[in-house]
Amino acid sequence: MNKNVTIPTVCKPVLIFACFIFFQSFSLIGQIINVKKMGAKGDGTTDDYAVLKSVADKINKDGGGEIFFPKGNYYIGQYHLEGNKVEDIVFNNCKGIVIKGKDAIITVNGNFHRKADILKKYSYSSYSAIMPFSFNNCSRIEIDNLEVNGNVNMMTRDEDVKESGGFLLHFISCRNVTLKDLFVHHAQTDGIYINGDCFNFTATNIISSNNARQGMSIIRLDTGTFKNCTFKNTGFTGGDYGFHAPGAGVDIEPTATKSGVHNIRFIGCNFESNYGSQLVIGKPTLTTNVNISGCTIHAGISKSTHSIVLAAKDVVLENNDIDCGNSNIFPVWNALPGSKVIIRNNRIKSSASGIMAKTKDTTNDVLIENNTIEYTGTKTIRSYFPYIQSNISFNNNKIIIPEQYQKPEGVSSLIQNAKVSKGNEFFSNGKKVKPRISYLGTSIIGD
Repeated sequence: MNKNVTIPTVCKPVLIFACFIFFQSFSLIGQIINVKKMGAKGDGTTDDYAVLKSVADKINKDGGGEIFFPKGNYYIGQYHLEGNKVEDIVFNNCKGIVIKGKDAIITVNGNFHRKADILKKYSYSSYSAIMPFSFNNCSRIEIDNLEVNGNVNMMTRDEDVKESGGFLLHFISCRNVTLKDLFVHHAQTDGIYINGDCFNFTATNIISSNNARQGMSIIRLDTGTFKNCTFKNTGFTGGDYGFHAPGAGVDIEPTATKSGVHNIRFIGCNFESNYGSQLVIGKPTLTTNVNISGCTIHAGISKSTHSIVLAAKDVVLENNDIDCGNSNIFPVWNALPGSKVIIRNNRIKSSASGIMAKTKDTTNDVLIENNTIEYTGTKTIRSYFPYIQSNISFNNNKIIIPEQYQKPEGVSSLIQNAKVSKGNEFFSNGKKVKPRISYLGTSIIGD
């Protein structure tokens, strides 16, 4: 570059103005709020609620910004109770929020009792935990490298008190959200809650465990990718609190009448030992295009007989390692007709029926193909393995039932009233066998 080039006088004001805008923008982007420099102690004992609330207020005033949590345990000592007017830590209408930590823990006070002081149709409580991260109508959110502990294991409640509040990561009508390397656990309700016309979420390496109601609830979201995330031990909260139904790992359950949940992918995720279902997808009229691939789904110590429920349109469950324990996969649901589901290339184990599809509804469109389905019970089959009495296609599957657990009389498997059953093979003790099966009402090709 020629250092002797002269800038025309007429251009200098424009250049100076452009530089001013550039440096001003750089300055704003570069501002990082260090919570310790704002007064937070991070010693696990001092109540840092007021400082963290003031940080959120500043971000709200500025319309966005970056927050940094240095190494430490940031204790939120406040909680909601009748008349105290303590607020959750809420970010409103921001465009560009970055929240990062380094060996940082945000600890929510759970050392209180939720008494039933609001009596309506059900029992509710005005006592609930603070939500440490609540986002309302925000965009371009990034949260990275934090642990958030809800301490529900220290909480107690009156009998039958319902869930309310107490989410750890709470999103309402947010867009372009990135979550990375987070550990959220022991929430009073859900580790992660997504609602209100949210759009474009990406989550990587998230662990959500030991929460009282759900590892994650998705109520309204269009386009979400969850990669290498773990949802485990929901409902197993420790202490005396217990759990809130349904106690699922992930619950996709749209409640709106117009919008819903669409274009969701779970890639390489782990669903394990949740009290209720490992994964629930409900309402075919409001849930479309969900793909679960390369995941490990193990019921473990689950108490539910519904390991996976897939009541939605354009659901693909493929290439997963699935152990239903004493429960089943439900590709259709009686009360929710209109499912369109593909279950393909999975390794499925169960000590119950493996796959349960029992409905007379003909609006479902289900294809189950190229799966290995193995009975892992230690007693004679109680009902049928698999148990299919539905208008579906069941093709090219390998069904394994040890000889000693076949029913001594009658059939051990049902594929009745199916559209078609073709190319399926049955094995027992390592050998291909003639199946003890009823094909009543089914078009059979090559079985």
